[in-house]
Amino acid sequence: MLDHLAYTVVYVDDMEKCAEFYRDGLGIPLDYAVEGWTQFKSNGAALVLHPKLDSQKAQPGGSAVHITFRVDDLDAEYNRLTARAVKFLAPPAKVGFGKHATLLDPEGNQIDLIEWASSKQTRVVSDQTVVNDILKPSPAAMEVLEDHGIRICGGCIVLLNASVRETAEYSGLSAVEASAMVEELNEKLSGEGK
Repeated sequence: MLDHLAYTVVYVDDMEKCAEFYRDGLGIPLDYAVEGWTQFKSNGAALVLHPKLDSQKAQPGGSAVHITFRVDDLDAEYNRLTARAVKFLAPPAKVGFGKHATLLDPEGNQIDLIEWASSKQTRVVSDQTVVNDILKPSPAAMEVLEDHGIRICGGCIVLLNASVRETAEYSGLSAVEASAMVEELNEKLSGEGK
């Protein structure tokens, strides 16, 4: 079932102008910005601005929005949706974080489905642990970070290579909130090892 929207990417020509519109015009709080990726906070999925791709610039009317859903079992979801005549660009494929597949809506807009890989290895997290060292083998641990208002995309090298403490501080978490997140990460990871 597609009930966990992870993020929505809006492809834009003018990043600065659009970021100002979403931040100042609409009042959506800025989460963080790096070159080519401006992310806004929300209580649900992250809203991301990204420069239009060359293929989008060349084809007027191309997809301007990219939606990504998380699913628990991508193969089952793929089978369910193909039985309903939903068109996919390709069957699910294994990628670094788990599995990925892209489907098309009736107007050709791309919608990604992702399934986080599970890790059977249990380890202990501290506030000095590098975030990427947690997420690379256990992408599902992203849910703990997101529950604390931290959203990290694959393109955000800065936060992926920061410690849990640095990521929490960057995201505005207090020391108490950061400690609670470390405990939850350890619970999540120890549950995967069972």
